[in-house]
Amino acid sequence: MKRKVLMMGVLALAVARIVSAQLSPGEYGREFTSSDDGTTQPYRLFVPQAAAETSQALPLVVVLHGWGVDEHAWFKFTPVKRVADEFGFVVAAPYARGNWWYRGPAESDVLDIVQDVRKSLRIDSRRIYLAGHSMGGWGTWHIGLRHPDIFAAIAPMAAFDPAEEIIAAATLAPYVIHDAVDPIVPVEQSRRPVARLAEFGISHVYREEIGYGHASRMIGDNLRRVFAWFQEHPHQLKPRRLALASRVGNKRDRWLHLAATETWPMLATIDSFVDAEGKVAVRTHNVKAFAVSADDLPASATRPLRIVVDRNELATSLTQGWLVVNYDRKQRAWSWKSSEAAPEPTPLPPMRGPIAERLVEAHANDKLATAVAEILREHFAADVCVLDADKIRVGKGGLTPEKLLDAWVYPEEHLIRVRIASEKIGRLSELISKGRPLVVPEEIAQSTKKSVTVVCPLAIARQAGLDQEKGAEHIAPTIGEILAALATQTKFPQ
Repeated sequence: MKRKVLMMGVLALAVARIVSAQLSPGEYGREFTSSDDGTTQPYRLFVPQAAAETSQALPLVVVLHGWGVDEHAWFKFTPVKRVADEFGFVVAAPYARGNWWYRGPAESDVLDIVQDVRKSLRIDSRRIYLAGHSMGGWGTWHIGLRHPDIFAAIAPMAAFDPAEEIIAAATLAPYVIHDAVDPIVPVEQSRRPVARLAEFGISHVYREEIGYGHASRMIGDNLRRVFAWFQEHPHQLKPRRLALASRVGNKRDRWLHLAATETWPMLATIDSFVDAEGKVAVRTHNVKAFAVSADDLPASATRPLRIVVDRNELATSLTQGWLVVNYDRKQRAWSWKSSEAAPEPTPLPPMRGPIAERLVEAHANDKLATAVAEILREHFAADVCVLDADKIRVGKGGLTPEKLLDAWVYPEEHLIRVRIASEKIGRLSELISKGRPLVVPEEIAQSTKKSVTVVCPLAIARQAGLDQEKGAEHIAPTIGEILAALATQTKFPQ
């Protein structure tokens, strides 16, 4: 009997070693089939020597490249393979559609790669990390904040500000790095979110460098610090605090589920924690419904559940299963019910009306950017709209409200409406140096008017100094929110 048990143990260890090392240590060019559109997409993979030396599951870090390069960049221009080998990390480097800013199908690609790597290697699901520089730094914020259920920690470097979604970093322990004199992405793009992390009491590290500018050398000189930080921050199974941010609802992380938003298509946020008394304290913004799993809460939570929503305590008798909490706008009050499962997804408003028809037709004919410019010009009663057509990107397949939310891929997502001298239109177009300038209508250049009202992205206006013009109107909703609202005939969000 003892011999049989011993043999089974040896066999189990041998199988574990085989699973752990299905791929030998080294670098690989890999491909996978996109879950978004069925296309074949490439990525690079590095397997450390540890894969051949241990039966334990290995940590994985996904590294996101910057604008104008591809999946080879991290392996070519940084020492990530050497450092990953020292720490025993698997590294995956997505192509992610090139310059898509990790939106739409590019976001799906990153998640697909995590799953593809897990098919070939034994990856520790509690130690999956995300890091990136520049555009990849923005992608690190963007994807990490949308998927805190997958990633244990993140490291955005020289990244753009993720704005209000930063609350979803509650369990992501961000390691933020930026150069004080970065000429491409100003350091304020990291200082602002770091200040909000401190305001929200979220664990993080901020390292402000000097002398690197925007060079990738800053990555290499900080990699050991980042990997050491990742090692210390595995995914917690039952954390005391969880937070989510979403414009579409149906977002879950461990014991918390953001079921539905109150006002479509504006951002909803929920921040929940188990306090010292064992109560589940919840702070919401634009949330219509959420749920808490009593079975997955940390042991310090009281049973029956005691829950305080926006300072209003709900008396519950729930000891197991899901507590589903709904907001009644008329009564201005929260109510609860028990459920055996998390709430079903709330459907988004359907595409409908003349604007939806125009956008769907334009998307089908590869003229979406022009249609977007025309619609924005009309909606804001402007004489002209100036856009970078390359920043309007939507994946294959039918156009949906959710796709429209991410149709403008650049991180700075707001518009400005301002009256300017007609001759300045040409200057605005020239500022779009790395894209495709789009001026609608084209004939505005021959206009005899001395001044015109223009609507354009804030990033372009800022470069031209127009954001400081007298009477400049900064438009609060994002470009994606505006398009999604108009295409679903939703009252324009104020």
